[in-house]
Amino acid sequence: MNNSESGRPVKYQLVLRIILFGIVCGVLHLQNRADAQVVELGPGGTQMTLGIAQRFESGRNLRLEVPEEGHGTISSTILSFGVSSETPIQSLSLDAVTALRWTDLPNEDSDFDIGDSIFEFGYAREGANAGLDFGVDFSSYDIGLFRSLNDFIDDEGVLDLPSDFGDLTGDGTRREFNSVFQMDFGRQDLISYNFRINAQNLDYVDQTSPDLFNSDTIGGSAGIGFVLSPVTTATIDIRAERYEEDNPDQTDRKSKSVVFGLSQEVSARTRFDVALGYTEIDERELIAGDDFTSGFIGRIGAEYDMPNGEITFDAESELSLAGRLNSFRIGRSREILGATFSVSLGFAHTDGGRTEPIGSLRYANEFGENELRIFFDRNIVITDDEVFRDEYILDFGYIWGLGPSSRLGLGATHILTDSTEVDPRVERTDLNAVYSYELESQWIINAGLNYSVRDEDGVGRATSPLAFFQIGREFAWRP
Repeated sequence: MNNSESGRPVKYQLVLRIILFGIVCGVLHLQNRADAQVVELGPGGTQMTLGIAQRFESGRNLRLEVPEEGHGTISSTILSFGVSSETPIQSLSLDAVTALRWTDLPNEDSDFDIGDSIFEFGYAREGANAGLDFGVDFSSYDIGLFRSLNDFIDDEGVLDLPSDFGDLTGDGTRREFNSVFQMDFGRQDLISYNFRINAQNLDYVDQTSPDLFNSDTIGGSAGIGFVLSPVTTATIDIRAERYEEDNPDQTDRKSKSVVFGLSQEVSARTRFDVALGYTEIDERELIAGDDFTSGFIGRIGAEYDMPNGEITFDAESELSLAGRLNSFRIGRSREILGATFSVSLGFAHTDGGRTEPIGSLRYANEFGENELRIFFDRNIVITDDEVFRDEYILDFGYIWGLGPSSRLGLGATHILTDSTEVDPRVERTDLNAVYSYELESQWIINAGLNYSVRDEDGVGRATSPLAFFQIGREFAWRP
């Protein structure tokens, strides 16, 4: 689930800018700067939006198959609708995007169907001493057709890869449903409480990849906080989760944990927090047999404010059925000549004695009508299959403002994932160029080129050049 910890779904503006206005190339990342792309009515009140766009795509090997296929064409009519309402104490949003798609692909008859679709609903209410947050989202898309890497961008603008990223090949449809509900009480009291319930359903329809299986996840947590002093807070959190996968093993995994935390403001510039807990993971499988692990988990973090930015320290120990993952990072963030810059360096150690470097770099700068963005991340994560996966992500984007109505963007994204225990090494690269022009009637024209590469051990290398043209508009009003 690509939602933030608050449980709010991904903002509609991000979805609309990526899908409706054709910023598929990923270099534009205009979620913070889209004056010519989105109709804005100002904050507050009830607002409604209606979007329509027509997109034409033509290229070779649009499904990134090995061996490579011939030329194909796709025509999509993209429709979107949104409602939002905001008051000082509550907010509500409902957004939907779908497409009527005609495809003419090699070795198949031309087809007309419903294309990729997204539905999101969110409600939040903030009181003086309590809060409530509820959200659901649903997405459905064709596994076989080209999918921009930008579809994996979370609400913080960072690429967040799902556990099945390396297996999304072949034909079929991927459907994902997520829901979350959380409440908290006693924000201004000496004792506070919080509750959270989340669920995920992941279904694959007519899939051809042998490694994609339906799964269900449901989890819950409850916590209590104690204000020990004006600068010290203690917490107790209890969490439980059940994961079921409809694979030949009929995987049924239950996990639970209890964590004690302490946060301390050491000074006006220094903050320190520590958490220590215990977890148990119990997995039942028909063929592979049962597995069980338990042990301590914990985290230590610190922040120190500098005259420009801050220094951070983070050390964490996690536990999975694959073993223990220990990580350590030191970070630095600051502004450089009006640009935001942050970097972190560290290492990760897994059972078996493997120690690997990890780290990240973010740079974003706006100068005049131009924008530059660079993101790099190297990390080791624990997937839903309870295995360690190495991830390398490099994302670059640059926008030239060519005047009040047009802009040109270039971008490059490279992703490498490697999980030797389950999934093979997979590399994916997207190179993009797009030109955007706003007509006087507020219709937006986007035209561009995309070149994608997918290289998987044991399968081979697939390439796909693609050209696209799109025209669309968003209408916004208050009822």
